[in-house]
Amino acid sequence: WLDGTDVGVSHTGAPFKGSLDGLYLQPLEERLAANHGSVYGDGKPFFLWLDLKQGSAQLQDAIAARLAARPGLTRFDDSGVVTPGAVTVLLTGDATAKTALTARAAPRPYARDSNDYSPKDPQLDGRWRSYAVNYYAWLTWDGVGEIPSDQRRQLRNLVNGVHATGRTLRIYSAPEQAAYWREAKAAGVDFIGADDLAGLAAVMRE
Repeated sequence: WLDGTDVGVSHTGAPFKGSLDGLYLQPLEERLAANHGSVYGDGKPFFLWLDLKQGSAQLQDAIAARLAARPGLTRFDDSGVVTPGAVTVLLTGDATAKTALTARAAPRPYARDSNDYSPKDPQLDGRWRSYAVNYYAWLTWDGVGEIPSDQRRQLRNLVNGVHATGRTLRIYSAPEQAAYWREAKAAGVDFIGADDLAGLAAVMRE
């Protein structure tokens, strides 16, 4: 959210938990310095999703300025050339804001997702790199017990269709159930989210 001239962080607006710089960008930069150039010291990439809650030009300007000033971020060109960094920023949320930001001059320290998938979508480019879709727009299974065969087929068709465009997939509002996490992992969902991080970690280690 726009907080005066700053970028405030909150799910629903003021009061804010803090700023984008204070909660995320500065701590990540400090971790890169302390861990030999990667967030966890293992050389693996780290993804930072920024959920844009507003479409205003002022918020876009504030975000663009703060990200441009930070080293260590992956850069994207219009031609699709990617200059890897330790942290990759993906814009999600307000379609107007994330589309306008990725229309700015390249190279850009961020790319965007789309909340809608269609088999007719164009191939991967330097602006649009991922999808973030609502679980219940595609599936009805509640994550309890065995997944019905038609639901498994639907999930795998979605993953395969997304991957055919060259993009990655994140599914939000999915069941907080180990059975779902296992199915998502087996299907190849790229980003599996959970509030129960310990439970998800246990499934990932199986």
